[in-house]
Amino acid sequence: MIFSWFTDRQIIPLLLSAVFLIASTITFHCGKQKLALWLLFFGSLVLGYFIANLDDFLIIWDEQYHALVAKHMIDNPFEPTLYSNPIFEYDYRYWTGNHIWLHKQPLFLWQIAISLKLFGMNALAVRIPSIIMHAVATIMVYRIGKISNNAKVGFYGAMFFTVAYYILELVAGKFATDHNDIAFLFYVTASLWAWFEYQHSQKKYWLIFIGVFAGCAVLVKWLVGLLVYAIWGISIGVEDKKNWLRWKTYIPILISLLISFLVFIPWQLYIFSRFPVEAAYEFNLNTLHFFRPVENHGGNYWFHFNAVKDIYGSGDIVPILLLLGLFFLIKKSTRRIYRVAILSAIVLTYGFYTLASTKMTSFCIIVSPFAFLGLASFLETIISFLRSKIKFKWFELMFGSVAILAICFFLLNFSKIQNYHTDWKPHDNCNRKADVAQMACIAKISDNMKSDKCVVFNADKRVGGHIAVMFYTNSIAFEYVPNKDQIDKLKKEAYQIMILDSDQLPDFIRNDNYIIKIQ
Repeated sequence: MIFSWFTDRQIIPLLLSAVFLIASTITFHCGKQKLALWLLFFGSLVLGYFIANLDDFLIIWDEQYHALVAKHMIDNPFEPTLYSNPIFEYDYRYWTGNHIWLHKQPLFLWQIAISLKLFGMNALAVRIPSIIMHAVATIMVYRIGKISNNAKVGFYGAMFFTVAYYILELVAGKFATDHNDIAFLFYVTASLWAWFEYQHSQKKYWLIFIGVFAGCAVLVKWLVGLLVYAIWGISIGVEDKKNWLRWKTYIPILISLLISFLVFIPWQLYIFSRFPVEAAYEFNLNTLHFFRPVENHGGNYWFHFNAVKDIYGSGDIVPILLLLGLFFLIKKSTRRIYRVAILSAIVLTYGFYTLASTKMTSFCIIVSPFAFLGLASFLETIISFLRSKIKFKWFELMFGSVAILAICFFLLNFSKIQNYHTDWKPHDNCNRKADVAQMACIAKISDNMKSDKCVVFNADKRVGGHIAVMFYTNSIAFEYVPNKDQIDKLKKEAYQIMILDSDQLPDFIRNDNYIIKIQ
């Protein structure tokens, strides 16, 4: 039964969020748009808190690595490290076990580091930046929809974006690559929002915002963050073909692009100067993503089209609804430049990632705001048609509110949330039992730590559990059983040594009373 496996502590924010979102829908249809947006923002914020607070452990794979690097960046923000003290030899190419960690651009890690500094070393603190970005992006989606179509499309689309299951799971750290993808979605959406605002008002200060947000997107997930400039260049002459030949029309793009460069280039120059070997390797690896499947993340040319059902909901009708929605969104856009921009953003994104050899489900999520606005446009078209046929004063308030909330219920997908974040279905919940066992193990390690110089071996109760050990404690942790030379080295350097006893330890460890065995 839905909700039955959630605790009262977990249910309260969910119910509060529902109150905010229902009130937002009603007030919007009553003509109080500003109040409706505030209610929508707070509803999104609380809903994000609800899902982010369901698991009090770090999620495998990516979240725990991002969390650990961010933890180390609290004290050394310009030296991202996984193993901050590499006591043994390591391979710098091995991002799950190296020292200098440049596997991702740093902006989202800095954000997590600030949150950890403010709220402590816990899983919720890791997710707080994503909660906030998700809520703020909701208002940006509204503005894009309002500018390109009308306020109703903007509000409906923002509501659908707020409750979208897949995006919320990224906020919770559940799907790869969690907070990195949320931050990328946020900054790309922000750059597109600023572009729509600039086209709408022609106020020059929006050029700064476009540049800053696009630069920040690059500082999260590299050059696809410059998507806004591609659609800008394509659409620049659609309302006046002569603009393609007038060099002055390109000046705003160049100014904004220069600002983007000023945002993300300094970090690239810095890491090539400070960490030349690691930086060169990671830049080469980024290039290889396009030409071959990295880390077995491959797929055929239909991968991202099939992933639509993962991102927007299962069922054969979902792609049809999305296509219909995009048709109405583009057709009913108030200006041709908006039509071209929306269409080109979708085509470029899906085209690029379809051609790229490395494929992951979340890659195309940066155009999800347009998908939800499309669904909103489709719904708004239906409501407008019915309103013209049904002469009832409160029809739009009643039918519109019910329709929106019904769609939101299906988009949120409570059964999946309950499945993945509770013990409702223990054989189909991503092995939560192992996550709980890892946290119990970490508690035992903390209880037995007598020194800041502590090394833990055989630390995995689940995949990558040693990374979580290092996040929650100040120890150095490894997933393997050490050899005698490693033990001798640590003894000489006066390290406290612990090991999880798996009943298969070699005799030289079992008989060594210096080593603490954790049962």
